[in-house]
Formats: sequence, structure tokens, C-alpha cells
Amino acid sequence: MRNTFFRKAVIVFVVFLFLGGVGFNLNWSGFNFGQAGNLQFDEQEATIRAIKKVLPAVVSIIVYNEEKNVTIDLGTGQHTVTKEKIKKGSGTGFLISSDGLILTNKHVINSAEDETAGYKIILNNNKQYYAQLIGKDPLNDLAVLRIFDKDLPHVELGDSDNLEIGSTVIAIGNVLGLFQNSVTKGIVSGLGRSLEAGDDNGNSEVINNAIQTDAEINLGNSGGPLVDLNGQVVGINVARALGGGAIGFAIPVNDARPVVSSVIEVGRIKRPWLGVRYFMLTPEIALDRELSRNEGALVLGDNGSPAIVPDSPAAEAGLADGDIIFEINAIKINDKNTLLSVVQKYKTGDRIGLKIQRGDKIIIRIVTLGELK
Repeated sequence: MRNTFFRKAVIVFVVFLFLGGVGFNLNWSGFNFGQAGNLQFDEQEATIRAIKKVLPAVVSIIVYNEEKNVTIDLGTGQHTVTKEKIKKGSGTGFLISSDGLILTNKHVINSAEDETAGYKIILNNNKQYYAQLIGKDPLNDLAVLRIFDKDLPHVELGDSDNLEIGSTVIAIGNVLGLFQNSVTKGIVSGLGRSLEAGDDNGNSEVINNAIQTDAEINLGNSGGPLVDLNGQVVGINVARALGGGAIGFAIPVNDARPVVSSVIEVGRIKRPWLGVRYFMLTPEIALDRELSRNEGALVLGDNGSPAIVPDSPAAEAGLADGDIIFEINAIKINDKNTLLSVVQKYKTGDRIGLKIQRGDKIIIRIVTLGELK
């Protein structure tokens, strides 16, 4: 009898530990059955907050050409000229300032001829504006428009250098030009991707250092924000892979910061320019070419194009084909700090110091950066 009671007491006690053990302040992670559900709920709440934070600043862009129609009265021979707005494309953008600056993709803007192009902007609250083109980035698939108003909602820019593979991200865009501010969610699938992207109008761009994500980036999403769970923009949606499902790409927001800064400071897009053709070294390439360094930027011509652009800042500083640039102002050049990304930290007219491996010698060259046209 006593043994039977003892066994029952043990069973009740064990059940209590598993089902009501929180009263004993147990910290056994293996038995914390509510943890996964709480994490899932927390991420859902963070996702909703991030979307609500950014959505008012996301805009739809309609690009059109203004074309002339000529009609002739057969009786009088009189010519009548009328103008008609013909839609050429659409995309997405987002407000980056309260006074109307909008960041988007260059290929969205390029769907119409510059001389006759017009841009209609539709806000999330359906308010509409006509926009002015401020400029197109000569280096990346970026462009800046402006609408004229004040106290507009605008996004907060994050730090794309802090992204890691597996980070949760949200893509917002004007899907197919029909469904305004559609939202998809996924993770960062890769970093530092290089690709050539094209559109239906024959425009193409080489994109370096892209963020890869499995958050769906559909037609019309181009130019929209890629957002983290803090509601900060970490990328600009730019392309999707046609041959694979759920493979999208975005330009890191840090690569767009020089564009934003120059427009705010001088009213147009200015990009610093070094004037070299190069590719980033890997240990495999260095071994194959029997190089003395396995990190850095190897200055090298491409398809008949010279390694050093004539009359460029690099030419004036005496850089040569075969040089390996491995430091700029004590910043090491590697897969995380590419030559392009480091140069873009500076401004036109800045003087920078380059450490270069030339054969078995290390040399230093001082370069005054020019402006990329």
C-alpha cells in the first residue's frame, strides 16, 4: 500500500514538473515548450511593426512619354497637334526625405526617353504628384526623383554592412504595376553577388555587391525597399532570377548613401572616380596566377579595354596594369571591402593613399579622385 502511494506521488510530482514547473523557476531549455511559439509570435509582431513603419513612405511610379499626335482636316488641310501621355513603364520607389526626395532604380526611369519623359508618383494614401528627375547614378542602378511638398513620410536608412546570411528581410513593391505596396518576406540568402540584369526595354546593368534574398521580388517591385525587422531600409530591390524560384537581388543601402548625400549637399548625383579596371582577388585566382597576395584588387584590362583609363586620376598617379591595390587609407581591400565600396566612401576631389603591390615591391601612390561622368 505504501509503495503504491509512493509510486503515485512520484508520478504526480513528475507530471507537475513537466506541466507546471514554472512555479519552481526551472531553467531547463529542453522542457520550455512555449519558447518556439513565443519566438514565432515575436517575429510576427516585429514584421507587422516594420511594415507599418515603412509603408507610408513607399510610392508607386508611373513612367510615361509625352507624344505628339497630328491630325489633318482633309477639307481644309489644317493640321492640329495634340499631346498625349503614353505609359511606358512602372515601378516602385521610396521617400528618403520629408521634402520629397525619392530613391528608385535607374532602369525604372529608363523606360521612357529623357527628353519627353514624365513621372507620376502615387503615395500610399493615394495622393498623386508629378515628379522631377534629379539624376541617374552613373555607377549603379539607382536614380533620384523629387516631388514638391513638405512634411512627407520618409524611411529610415539602416546599415547593410551589418547584414548576415539568414537575417529576416521584407520586400515592398508595386507588383506587376497593379497591386500597390505588396509585401513579401524571406531571409538574406547571400551577400556580395555580382550579376548582369536586363529589362524588357533592352536596358541592362552590371550590379556588384548585391544582396541575394528569397523574399519574392516580382515585376514592378524594382526600386522598392528591402527592410529589416527594425523597419530600416537595408537594400533597394533591383532584380529577380528568371531561371530560379525565389531568387531576388537588392542593392545594399550603403552603396546608395553617396548618391543620397550628394543630392542633399549639391543637388545632383556626384560619384568619385579612380579610373581603373580590376577584379577582386581570391586565394584560388592568386594561386593560379602565382601572385604574391591573395587579397586586394588586381588592376587588369578587359576585352581590349585598358586597365588604366587614359587621363584618369589613376593614370595621373602612375598606376599600372598588374598592380594589386591592397589598402586605401589603411583600409584593407578584400571581399568585404571591395575597391569600389571603399572608393565610394570618399568624395570627388578627396586625396587618398593607395598601398600597391607591384611585383615584389610595395609602393604608395597618392590619388586625387575625379568625378565619374
